[in-house]
Amino acid sequence: MHKHASSHARYPSLVLTLLLSGTALATDETAMAELAGEDYFLDQVPVVLSATRLAQPQYEAPAAVTIIDRTMIEATGALDIPDLLRLVPGFEVAHAKGHTASATYHGLADEHARRMQVLVDGRPVYGPALGGVRWTDLPLDIKDVERIEVVRGPNAAAFGANAFLGAINIITQHPSQVNGTELSLLRGNKDTSKALLRHGDRIGKFDYRMSLGYRRDEGFKARTDQGPPDPASGLVSTRDPLNDGMRVSLFDFRSDYQLSNHDALEFLAGYNGGPRGEGRFDDVVEAPRDREVQSHFQQVVWRHNHADDAETRVQFYHNYMRHREHTEALLSDIASQALDTVVPPDAIGFFFPGYSDEIVPTNFSVFEERFELEAQHTQSLSKALRLVWGGSGRLDRVEGDDWYGRDDLIENQLYRAFGNLEWRAYAQGTVNLGAMYEYGSQVGSQVSPRIALNHQLNENHGLRASVSRAYRLPTLYEEKADGAVRFSDGQLIDQYILGNTDLDPEQITSLELGYLGRLPDQHLTLDVKLFHDKMEDRITNPKKYPYPSELAVSPFPVNDGGIFYHTNSGDLSTNGVETALTYRPQKRSMVVLNWAYAKAKGTALNSYEYSLDSANWLYEELAEDVPTHAYSIFGMHRLPQQIDISALYSRVSRMKWLGDGDRLDSQDRLDLRVAKHFQAGGGDHSIALVLQNVLDEYLEFRDENVFDTRAYVELTLGLP
Repeated sequence: MHKHASSHARYPSLVLTLLLSGTALATDETAMAELAGEDYFLDQVPVVLSATRLAQPQYEAPAAVTIIDRTMIEATGALDIPDLLRLVPGFEVAHAKGHTASATYHGLADEHARRMQVLVDGRPVYGPALGGVRWTDLPLDIKDVERIEVVRGPNAAAFGANAFLGAINIITQHPSQVNGTELSLLRGNKDTSKALLRHGDRIGKFDYRMSLGYRRDEGFKARTDQGPPDPASGLVSTRDPLNDGMRVSLFDFRSDYQLSNHDALEFLAGYNGGPRGEGRFDDVVEAPRDREVQSHFQQVVWRHNHADDAETRVQFYHNYMRHREHTEALLSDIASQALDTVVPPDAIGFFFPGYSDEIVPTNFSVFEERFELEAQHTQSLSKALRLVWGGSGRLDRVEGDDWYGRDDLIENQLYRAFGNLEWRAYAQGTVNLGAMYEYGSQVGSQVSPRIALNHQLNENHGLRASVSRAYRLPTLYEEKADGAVRFSDGQLIDQYILGNTDLDPEQITSLELGYLGRLPDQHLTLDVKLFHDKMEDRITNPKKYPYPSELAVSPFPVNDGGIFYHTNSGDLSTNGVETALTYRPQKRSMVVLNWAYAKAKGTALNSYEYSLDSANWLYEELAEDVPTHAYSIFGMHRLPQQIDISALYSRVSRMKWLGDGDRLDSQDRLDLRVAKHFQAGGGDHSIALVLQNVLDEYLEFRDENVFDTRAYVELTLGLP
């Protein structure tokens, strides 16, 4: 498991050697003829949509934007969308459980990663109950993703408060891009299997595509130095203490109907359901169980193109998610685990007169639902001015008995108005002025502004300077959490977490300088970003906090004599630089070198220790919450005979994952893929071998999650 320092230098060179040797083979005339016939867009400046809601050339965007296209997605061999973000400078990705991924920009994340906004076809999927994105619960398969645009930096001016550190815009394949039927079958170790059936067609002016899929795997492997001891021998078992397998059933549908020459109507819907393993085999309170997931959405989008090239877009969507999860344990067992000693059942009456030992049920079920109506209008005011503006109204509803200490619905309304003015101030300069106003029923109002200047030195080289301010709204759980252990009659045994209705939004001020350069003849692109981020009022939950006066100290404290309590107690400043060098001579041949450096400094309240004689506030340094170095090397190449090879190497320096995560040493990972495309029976087919982490196993998110080498074989058949 432990790597020798001398081995690190070999991994990047291994990737480059593999790819460069493949490039040399491309001189074969047959392969060159195949590539020459492809409709490739390399020499065109990419257009991005996610920085301002305006379609802009990448060099005119007011923020750094990374683009991951369909060809790159396929070449990675990734099974999960978060793994694709290892292609983005400054991103860290880990799995808190086999079915729970966390993807974050510049650290600062627990398993929910609450500081990134994520959209799928313009629909936010940030969860209102606990915050963050439950990636595995999305009604979306990675094969339906056409493109991902990642805005690296605060983007609240365009997409609201939760685009605090950045925004991820996932764009799925348009129905017109899917014609016919395709079946994909995948099988690998860790009992991993996947089947996906995709179909698309056109009926008159109506285009549609749909996907029906199933997936299962068993999560992380066992560690040989962990696990419950054998009752007879006392020896440590190699049985995995985690119960984190999953079964996923999925349906996804997208359609487009051309109402007229000026109007189009889109309808999208999806479903994701099945059990996810939770709990531990070595834990009485967190006993192994299944969390039954039911997640679905419906979305309607109307677009109207005006005669003057203006466009109006109106969107309504509904997100629904319900998790059913129950467990139970004897109070004496809970007390024994909390006190790390045996508490006999008859001792309960001594500590709680009038009560006896009983089974304490725990309901971890949670429900969340969102309705939102949004309208935006895009227009050209003159040759030098373009404007996008609009507004929305949102209703969030959540429920969770043991999360919020109540069985009724909690509601939150959010109203927003936004706009971005693009001004071509002079021949080589573009100014973007943007802002988002938000008013929420829980936290009041705030404005997130941004101003940026893009200056083109010449046709292929440009500079960018921007300043922005963004906010992250407290989640409903951070405000209204009420976690406790109680007797069946409601009598409090122990309070272990409380929300804080006086929380302020987190605030970040970001200064950015950027360079984007292209050397078309050499097929090179260089993206450089220098940044300074200052975060204030960071929301943390200290490990020990004095009990509020209305709560009695429990003789069986779950949290060792205190409660978790959310506070605005953290401040953090981060300076850094990011670079991305891309060499792409052909659509299916490229090498990308990403590197990110960040130096963070700050403190946050960690715990409160008290005794009869003294009380002390203890603060922790936050530097390790943000990894100092992160880099990746990605390459793909098409060989003769329609054989594709690709490799992705990534390294992240020592960092601390928050919440249930741990402080982990640096990690290296190398993924390889080789695929053969062929035609038979009138269809296009492929077979691929994917190897994930061919290097030494490493720990991911917490010190018991062992990510070992994994192998998958995938067969894709184009059906007649």
